[in-house]
Amino acid sequence: MVMKRSIYSLIVVFACVAFAATKVSAENKTESDKQDVIYIKSVKFVTPLLNQWISEYAKVKPGIKLAVADKNVEQEEADIQLLISERERENLQQGQYYSSVGRYAVLPVAGKDNLLLDDFEKKRLNVKRLKELFFEKDDLVEQNSTEKDKYNATVYSGNNPSSVSHAFASHFGFNPGNLKGKKISGDDIYLINAIQKDEKGVSINNLAYLYDINSRRLKQEIAILPLDLKKEQSAILEESDLDKLIDLLESKSIDLIPVEEISFVFHNDINPEVKEFLQWVLSEGQAYNHRFGFLNLDEKRLAQQKEELKAVRLLTYSNPQ
Repeated sequence: MVMKRSIYSLIVVFACVAFAATKVSAENKTESDKQDVIYIKSVKFVTPLLNQWISEYAKVKPGIKLAVADKNVEQEEADIQLLISERERENLQQGQYYSSVGRYAVLPVAGKDNLLLDDFEKKRLNVKRLKELFFEKDDLVEQNSTEKDKYNATVYSGNNPSSVSHAFASHFGFNPGNLKGKKISGDDIYLINAIQKDEKGVSINNLAYLYDINSRRLKQEIAILPLDLKKEQSAILEESDLDKLIDLLESKSIDLIPVEEISFVFHNDINPEVKEFLQWVLSEGQAYNHRFGFLNLDEKRLAQQKEELKAVRLLTYSNPQ
């Protein structure tokens, strides 16, 4: 009887030891797997395109683990980051470099039932009128009260670094702080909600948020503010066809429609796997830009980015296994 109990006790002990060893091994494997993942910090409106790049690249390099970094991954912990403005690229730290991989366009918009649309249609917005509508004038410029309240509209703009409000303001020679009206915290998708509720509200946003990427049509609740464009350009904008608009913006530079680059930023001593992914994005990955409402780089700029990335130095050591 005593012997049976001893054997039973030994079995229990061995089982516990085996379970503990398996648990430790699994935890170590999970931690190792986590360390092997290449995390990419992205702004929200670019994330669908980034996920497509990651998914397609996995078919080519199934052994490389790429993932969009969630909010728990600090910016400095990410292996790569996505930038969406020229100002961000100008403020890179020493040893950081960027590779532009596409472009996005920004349009001025309102809700489809906005009371001001008829007035804008009668006198379409040129550069001067766009500035008057969206931006506070310099305090040194004399202006009477009728000029200041000319449009009687409420401007809604983004209030965080990932807002396209930065690109819009910079394009017209202003800082984001010069934008009139109300600043909305959080993602730029909330700007669409704001103008739907305000019958005199206007805002700006990127094509990926303004158009339905499945139907390729302008979202039903949105109206593009009438712009003072050439007849054929206005016709394309009014047609509300995403692909025709992308074709137009890739073939023509239009002063009234800001176009800005999206860029990956990385350190000079780049991981070889990161470099291979970026090279793929600059070649095969470009085929997915249009699908998600983004423009490709022009051929000259794309060739330049490929050459610059090719010259980037690789890490001289292997990652620990």
